[in-house]
Amino acid sequence: MLKEHMLRGLRSVSLFVLAVFFLPAVSEFEKLTVTGPSATAFVTYDLTELQSMPEVIVNTTTPWTDGMQEFRGVPLAALLPDMVGVFELRLTAINDYVVTMPSDLLTDSIPIVAYERNGMLMSIRDKGPFWLIFPFDDSDIFTTDAMLSRSIWQLFRIEILQ
Repeated sequence: MLKEHMLRGLRSVSLFVLAVFFLPAVSEFEKLTVTGPSATAFVTYDLTELQSMPEVIVNTTTPWTDGMQEFRGVPLAALLPDMVGVFELRLTAINDYVVTMPSDLLTDSIPIVAYERNGMLMSIRDKGPFWLIFPFDDSDIFTTDAMLSRSIWQLFRIEILQ
């Protein structure tokens, strides 16, 4: 009985230590940072800010999920400052996966930075909290290897390159 009580106490202390040291690191990934083109230009969006912006819903299948999915988010273009001309974006995921994308792929409505899939917020384990989504079913253009590689999940940083 005493041994079981001590093990429960040790388990509780261990969980507390893990929470103190690791939860702040996870919460930093629940924000999306946009930087550039100058080193001083940046903005960070949290989920509440993204949800307050005009939303776009994309219904599509993906190579990484089963069946039709409903994604809710904001157009990527809405998160960028007014930029003139052609530029590149560097998108980075939590696991340091990096992809670049030319600005000429952006429209007023796609791709979206999705924060919900099928009515649920996406956790880090579920490719969230932010996933760049194209309407894959709308055109073969969106299913090329290059385009599929740009559908970055666990997105947390967008850099505007000149």
